[in-house]
Amino acid sequence: MAVVFKSHGSQVSIEVGEYEHFPKNEHGDVTEKTLAKKRHVYVFLVGFGLLCVLQAILNITLRLSHRLTNPSNIESTCLCAGNKELCPQGWLHFSSSCYYISSQRRSWDSSRQDCLERDADLVIINSRQEQAFLTGFTKAAWIGMSDRDQEGIWIWVNGTAVNKNRLEWAPGQPDGAFGGEDCGDIHTMMNFIGLNDSNCSLRSQWICEKTVK
Repeated sequence: MAVVFKSHGSQVSIEVGEYEHFPKNEHGDVTEKTLAKKRHVYVFLVGFGLLCVLQAILNITLRLSHRLTNPSNIESTCLCAGNKELCPQGWLHFSSSCYYISSQRRSWDSSRQDCLERDADLVIINSRQEQAFLTGFTKAAWIGMSDRDQEGIWIWVNGTAVNKNRLEWAPGQPDGAFGGEDCGDIHTMMNFIGLNDSNCSLRSQWICEKTVK
């Protein structure tokens, strides 16, 4: 109901009528729902992006924390004495050794054979500093230790005993799981970083070592 007053000079007239009802926008609800969905998608994408960034930062931090345990001992990948390279091309240098990290995957025995053909052997890790240097290049790589001769007694390929207290093992390792794991490797995986025992027949990358001449 509407009441309208009109004034013409000294006369006043009153008109009585009804408001016209305009239909509500039938697309209003749909638009609100669409906007709400877009907001949810936006929030999800932003959250997912942040998680990816955090994951990348964590991976870099893990690698740096293990490879830079003692920065003064970590040397460049190609050091030279005068005009003569200390290590063959493609090998890494640390302290008095050169290291070759494979890109292929083989069993422990086949990996060692490859090292021998390169006038080297599977790496022998003598300190936590050396282990830190080698950590992070691969998720897993064979190293030169095994307990084939006597279960639980780990021996390097040069015949010396592995000093477990001087090195860092992955959590719960060695455990001799899956019916026997007699060959050693080095792992760099989330929540699983350090030395590990594994089945010798598994195919993995490997690390060769030779002494600087």
